[in-house]
Amino acid sequence: MNPSTAAEQLYSAGRKASEQGHWIAAEPLLQRAVALAPEHGSALHLLGKLRKQQGNHAEALQLQERSCRVDPALGWNWFSAGELLAQQQRWADAQTCFEQALARLPGEVWIADHWQQVQMRLLLGGEVLRDGFGPQAYRYWIDHCEQRLPPSPLPMVTPFWLWRENHWLALHGSAPLQPQPAPLGESPWPEEGWLVLLAPGVQLRDGVLPALERWLQGQQPGPDLVYGDEDRLDRQGERCDPWFKPGWLEESFWASPWLESCSLWRCSWLRHQCFPLPPADGLGRWRWLLEALNRQPQVQGWPQLLSHSPPQPPPDLRLQGQKAQLLRDQLKQRGEAIAAVTPHAELPGCFALQWALPQHWSCSVIIPTRDRADLLAPCLQSLWRTTAVARQQGLALELIVVDNGSVEPATTALLQGWRQQLGETFVVLRDDGPFNWSRLNNQAAARAQGELLLLLNNDVEALQPGWLEAMAAQALRPKVGAVGALLLYPDRTLQHGGLVVGLDSHAEHAYRQLPLEHGVHRGRSQLLSRWDAVTGACFLLRKQLLESLGGFDEGLPVEGNDVDLCLRLEQLGYHQLIPPQAVLLHHESQSRDVRQSSTEAGSVLRLQRRWGVRLQRPGPCWPMQADGIHPDGRPRGLEQLP
Repeated sequence: MNPSTAAEQLYSAGRKASEQGHWIAAEPLLQRAVALAPEHGSALHLLGKLRKQQGNHAEALQLQERSCRVDPALGWNWFSAGELLAQQQRWADAQTCFEQALARLPGEVWIADHWQQVQMRLLLGGEVLRDGFGPQAYRYWIDHCEQRLPPSPLPMVTPFWLWRENHWLALHGSAPLQPQPAPLGESPWPEEGWLVLLAPGVQLRDGVLPALERWLQGQQPGPDLVYGDEDRLDRQGERCDPWFKPGWLEESFWASPWLESCSLWRCSWLRHQCFPLPPADGLGRWRWLLEALNRQPQVQGWPQLLSHSPPQPPPDLRLQGQKAQLLRDQLKQRGEAIAAVTPHAELPGCFALQWALPQHWSCSVIIPTRDRADLLAPCLQSLWRTTAVARQQGLALELIVVDNGSVEPATTALLQGWRQQLGETFVVLRDDGPFNWSRLNNQAAARAQGELLLLLNNDVEALQPGWLEAMAAQALRPKVGAVGALLLYPDRTLQHGGLVVGLDSHAEHAYRQLPLEHGVHRGRSQLLSRWDAVTGACFLLRKQLLESLGGFDEGLPVEGNDVDLCLRLEQLGYHQLIPPQAVLLHHESQSRDVRQSSTEAGSVLRLQRRWGVRLQRPGPCWPMQADGIHPDGRPRGLEQLP
């Protein structure tokens, strides 16, 4: 038998063994085939796949590259080489390999997905948008996706004024270049136009004022205060560090003030308020902003980038501390039970806020479960451990486990043990009916003794003390409806950072699978933030509020009940919030197979009939320039990227 025939027979036997999963048997057959026919491309390719499975990626790539050289028409060798090169982040070489694979395997259209992902990695300098919006992605967005400001065909008619060094500067580039004094009164404000309030070193985006003027002409009724997105200029003058801002959300603004760099104020409104001119110093300008906001202007965000800030200076800790004190004083004047406002330790220019709790307060924790003692035990243990200090300082805590048909002895033993330990503060309610999250929680809420109700999944674990106190301090504020928590997957990426109603035409978890300390939207997950809704996996509200709404909709047995209740609260003017101190671990849906849900389709239809347009696009809680599909916060124009 000649060597080539023998090699082919060995290869066929090796391929058959590999297809049956017998890689140990396949290895010597393929090695002998390659020894007899060093240019047997298929044998080299299959041996390369074996080496990859064994974890020897360097030799695997060498074998696939040899296979491509000796048998370029095979196709699969190019694909395997592309996968290995992509793992090494050799994006250009991987792209070439996937192109060759597509050319030789035209029927395998799915290879185009790999080619596109590698192409975008190449364009974005190796960044992945699912991991956060990085500097290369921002540069790509500026060059290819940012909405251009069209040149204005007509002269501007709206005056835009800058108050600088005790005199007015006209930014509109047409007469009059000095403001017209009013016939009566002694107000310092021009009769018409807008005050452009810029921090030192901040530049307006080129051509922004004519575009803003056209936008303002279409706003009826017009706003008194306008803000837009911003970024920074690095030391080379390149744009970086974008801040895509949400609509006007008070609590989010308190934590990350976004008016300091650039804001525009209607002069007629300032005149009517008898407001003074803004001071030049940073602390005085901050006081001016807070006092102006206290007059309740009509605020609107402009969905465009408005200004460029200079490079981030070293933090002025003294000034930030003074600003924090001013904010605290303002909030106290507004009746907020604010205990402390401090400069944020990690995010320059932002604040950590803490509200006071009453001396005595009560909370009932409701945990539906069906067996799974392995999940329920750490849930109860971590809850009790992390609330020890709060219970010593005035918290009356009641635990209510809703047993939805448990049959395992381990569950019975666990519940009996906790009842013996806690006595009457540990309650077990039995309900053997079909699982209906809304019904189970409504029944327990009716029985609960606490002023606050915490609805908690049995697969959630508390990590550190202080989380419940932070949530409760928000839930006791009169303006607040539901309060949620930051929930982490076991790998410590975000599972829930707030629910955006209308994202991807339903409700999606913001920043899902990003690191907790991500920098998207100026690190919003590390700050007090307002959201459209919060997940029922960890959901706190006043019992009186739930009763006033008639409880959860039991026609939504599993999906959408949390969103529905939050939207009903929103209709009544209540805010839904997440304090950044509330961080818990969530083994999502480990006690229930969401892929086998028989209720999802009916729940989606019920929500659509009830809320209609509200589910079709994100509202003010999601940044105006962020796309409406992906939860990673990328700006519009990048929807098709991986």
